[in-house]
Amino acid sequence: MSKVKRFSILFLVLLGLALSIELCVVYYNANFNVNAQPSICVISETMDCDSVAKTAYSQFLGVPLSLWGVLLYLFLLFMIFVDKLKNIKFLNFLGVFKNPLSYIFCISLFSFIVSMYLAYISFVKINSICVFCVITYFIDFIIALTAKNWKDGILFELKTSIKDFIDAIKIKRYAFWFLLIMLLGISVVSYTSVSNILVPQVIEQKKMQEYLSEDRGFIDGNTMGVKNGELVIHEFIDFNCGACFIANLYMHRIISEFENVRVEQHIIPFEKECNPYMPIEGHKGSCLKAKYAFAAALQNKYWQMSDILFMESPENEKEIIEKARLVDFDIKKLKEDLDSEQVKKELEDAVTEAQMHSITGTPTIFVGIKKVMGVGPYQQLQDVVISQGGRLKKEYEQK
Repeated sequence: MSKVKRFSILFLVLLGLALSIELCVVYYNANFNVNAQPSICVISETMDCDSVAKTAYSQFLGVPLSLWGVLLYLFLLFMIFVDKLKNIKFLNFLGVFKNPLSYIFCISLFSFIVSMYLAYISFVKINSICVFCVITYFIDFIIALTAKNWKDGILFELKTSIKDFIDAIKIKRYAFWFLLIMLLGISVVSYTSVSNILVPQVIEQKKMQEYLSEDRGFIDGNTMGVKNGELVIHEFIDFNCGACFIANLYMHRIISEFENVRVEQHIIPFEKECNPYMPIEGHKGSCLKAKYAFAAALQNKYWQMSDILFMESPENEKEIIEKARLVDFDIKKLKEDLDSEQVKKELEDAVTEAQMHSITGTPTIFVGIKKVMGVGPYQQLQDVVISQGGRLKKEYEQK
């Protein structure tokens, strides 16, 4: 490995490692630190690392993706210096790593390909982008390009890596250590997958989803809960907002646990197509989903549509219709109402109302006179509800 190539890859790996460590901090604060302030990666409604970190998509096999990133860059760092380390007497067994540049290329390229899938999830499912994550995606790609020996084809690096691996495990001691490390890794991942100890947001979301099947009380359009509830919660959401998915689950739990609360869910699509106040393009598809929710309300099935749009994450109009058929919507009426003057006016009024309340991000929740931005732990919201006059049902008072 030439000095220039070693230095270039080392610089990129250290940069990726630093960003991954920072993302671990962001992840920890978003999911474990109740008093944490928004990170520097929270730039706008769309570019929000904290929101991404709070979703179930921010982990794999119970391990945060940021931690997988740290492990990746540590391994690449090891590969950069393995040809130097194997010259040390008690580390000469590292000679099994014959072509470190090939391994760096293959692993970085694989990581970049996986990253493209994660980018798709961010854009289509979460509708929020983790800027630091995107930077690491490009770092992985540049590392692969830098490590590549362009005299040979791409498949050459893959064949070389596979051949070296097969040659290594033919030696009994290497096979033994490889199996031991694999068993240890599988044991750790099995534990994290089952316990979800590192991903409390997964536990919370699974628990919250149970409340969707609970009795929603009095339902009228976008309202649910106690008909004449003493405390009214106004929740402003965008169906393409990842954090709103969590806020929606919170609202259902609130209705289940409190005896005097009514929730009104207000839609504010962050998309220029129907929201003239948007300074940027925003959440593509938000306007269409908002129209379907308003059209569903005309059948008094607003909350059924809300469930579809949040829980099923349909990517287009065809998928929305397919999901609606499963819950006994009048599909013909739904399509007719979609472009009706009434739905158009509902949408315009919703956008105007949000502007009047200075809603600059979603979710924004008004609990009585208390304004809550974003989503934190459920306990925080519950405390706010109690402070504003919400009364817990007896069965929940001691929990």
